[in-house]
Amino acid sequence: MRVPSRPGISSIISVVLLILIAVSVGIIIYAFATGWVGSRLGGTVGPSTILTIEKGWCNATLNACTIMVRNDGSRTVSIVRAYIVDPSGRVYLVTYPTPIRVSPGNVSKVTVKSSDLTLSAGYTYRVTVVANDGTEASTTIKAT
Repeated sequence: MRVPSRPGISSIISVVLLILIAVSVGIIIYAFATGWVGSRLGGTVGPSTILTIEKGWCNATLNACTIMVRNDGSRTVSIVRAYIVDPSGRVYLVTYPTPIRVSPGNVSKVTVKSSDLTLSAGYTYRVTVVANDGTEASTTIKAT
């Protein structure tokens, strides 16, 4: 017994459909990859402010700590306050009426001095600076 043949998709149409599917998948992958890579290279993803302390020193004679703060981010920030924690754990807050600006890629000198705190040579103090966007950087310094 013979089975009647049904007309199917011709081989030319099937090849064209496969090419269209491959091209559309390629366009979707390209759009995803360029959007993801473009946002990574454009700096739109991740923190815009990264504060690091390059060096610091505390002078017991001057009763002040000085730190060099670098902004490795992409936006200018201002240091608005700082904290000093003494060896016994007491916290002293220092606010800056005129904030100290730190531009991207630059280093700014920040002097931290509290009238309530007396630094003693040989003791270690924790110094933390806080920017206007909430970014913090801290270090531990031994007073001399």
